[in-house]
Amino acid sequence: MTSLTQAQIAEFQGIASNAPSISPNNPKSLLKATANLLDEDDLRSIARADYGNDTDEHLAGLVDIVRLCELPSPLKWHPREVLELTRWSEPEQQDPGMAARLSRQCAFACTVLLVSYGDPRNAGASYGSNQTLISLVGSLEALGLDVEDEVLSLLSWLIPRLPEHEAGEIPFFGLAMLWFALGRRHQWNDAALLGLCEWIMVTEEAARRRKSIGVGASGSWLVSGTGYDTHIDRWQKLGRRLVDRLDMRHGPDVREAVQLIGAMLA
Repeated sequence: MTSLTQAQIAEFQGIASNAPSISPNNPKSLLKATANLLDEDDLRSIARADYGNDTDEHLAGLVDIVRLCELPSPLKWHPREVLELTRWSEPEQQDPGMAARLSRQCAFACTVLLVSYGDPRNAGASYGSNQTLISLVGSLEALGLDVEDEVLSLLSWLIPRLPEHEAGEIPFFGLAMLWFALGRRHQWNDAALLGLCEWIMVTEEAARRRKSIGVGASGSWLVSGTGYDTHIDRWQKLGRRLVDRLDMRHGPDVREAVQLIGAMLA
């Protein structure tokens, strides 16, 4: 069961339908793009992520996903475990060559996991999905890939499908959409961007009302709606950088809304 109301879903789908180059019926374009970055050594590295345990079983599952560009339903322990471990990679702490390798492995792992969250048979494995999402954002930025439309298509497909227990995570997905929408070379129009900003704030308020115990006692905007605080600092950093993605093409109302969201999150 989705954690959004029918009204929220309808409003979101209306925003997505008015945005250019969004294909919610094709959630796997990013999967294909990230899979194409990998070589055999990358797959073996991911397969060994659990200290080398069950490497052959994990590798077989990974090879099938890359070859078919399709996920099994449900996504089984082999290779889900090593994908979940790989998403925690910290490429920025490595030399440039290793950083690029870890970034593409992380981007692929996060993409597979996010696609899997849209399958009801994987609902029990999706807790704290905002952490997977922010790792995807970081790895794609490090790689410098021009995949904004692919990410937006995946997120617009996934948001209405996130399970009930992920209610507190949904505003993070809207924020990630805003990040990538602002980064497109051919930007969304102001109406679509304003609609997305408003939708983020409305869903954030609903998530906070539903969350009896948040992160910390301050009731900080957005982050108090989730109980998964491992990467909250990365979301706050993203909020501080939102304004840097604005340019002269954006109207004053969009600039004000983006600046407000960034200030509340930071």
